[in-house]
Amino acid sequence: MESAATDAELDSLVQDAIVWASQHGLVVGLGGTAPPAALIHAPLSLLPAKAAMTTFNTLIDRVAADEGYLFDTLELAGQQDDFTGRLLQLLQDSKPARAAAAAAAGAKEVVLGVHRSDYMLDAPSGGFLQWLQHTLWTEHGIVTRRLTLAQIPDCLQLQPDAAGAGSRLVFADSGTPVGLVYFRAGYTPNDYPTDKEAGYTPNDYPTDKEWQARALIEASTAAKCPTVAYQLAGSKKVQQDLAAPGVVERFMGQQQGADLRQLFAGLWSLDNITEPTTAAVIQDAIQNPDRFVLKPQREGGGNNLYGPELSAALQQGLAAGGDSLAAFILMQRIVPPPQRSVFVRGGAWGEDESLSELGIYGTFLRVGDEVGVRW
Repeated sequence: MESAATDAELDSLVQDAIVWASQHGLVVGLGGTAPPAALIHAPLSLLPAKAAMTTFNTLIDRVAADEGYLFDTLELAGQQDDFTGRLLQLLQDSKPARAAAAAAAGAKEVVLGVHRSDYMLDAPSGGFLQWLQHTLWTEHGIVTRRLTLAQIPDCLQLQPDAAGAGSRLVFADSGTPVGLVYFRAGYTPNDYPTDKEAGYTPNDYPTDKEWQARALIEASTAAKCPTVAYQLAGSKKVQQDLAAPGVVERFMGQQQGADLRQLFAGLWSLDNITEPTTAAVIQDAIQNPDRFVLKPQREGGGNNLYGPELSAALQQGLAAGGDSLAAFILMQRIVPPPQRSVFVRGGAWGEDESLSELGIYGTFLRVGDEVGVRW
């Protein structure tokens, strides 16, 4: 969208934006020959694009609460993807402990979700389409202690609560209870060894200790952001299944479901390659790979396959019998139109071509059946 503001108006807006960024911590290191503590505002887009804002918070909470749905939807993906399978197993194994916590006198489940929905304007359709739903793992300004996942089994332990039911998460050295667990890591699989000298890349679950940490936390009465169920509810496979006829309406009702469905991009399951619609879309994607994206059950666009890589992966999957494709979903590739935007960097503004993505953040807090925050 080309700016209708005059240069003088843009100069004034830039100064206001720089002051706001500086006051609210939207800053980065100046770099270069500047002193290490020198800061400057982060590069930013001055004028936002218009978009309809819809939150998916309630949908994610309802999906996460329906564990039967999660198991049914992710079963095949879990068989082909070890990381998804282990998360499902952790959800199953933690059921008795979570049930005990729910049965404790006066105990109420505390659910906290911090989410982001990403949208792009699709030039062919002219609509804003959701291309990603994140279950974010973040941290806010509260009293915290930071531990790696590997440190948690040695530093934290479970302790029966005063009523003798449920298990509090406490620090082993002091008995200090943990009320809330925020994850800043823990969403990548254990694909690689951690021997850096051998050239491998470490990841969030290099040993079984990291999985012990997740099990310990999940079995406790501490609030978790996110729970394993929330993490699974944000998976690519669940996003794809929600787009199937009648599924999002099952959770949100007809009217809200219809409103949400308008924002869905085209999504296809690869669970059954012999099903006629699936077989047809696979062949379409092989012949026209630039119109599709092949997504594994991973966070981050760097794991997606496009173009010739997408076509080759589908053909290899078919040649191997097709079972491995259940670990992926196929998505319509959104084609955003380039537009002129005003960018601010180093205190100065300039116009350039851009591709816009809108990320809408939301927070959801539920205690028992009472929703305290939903925005």
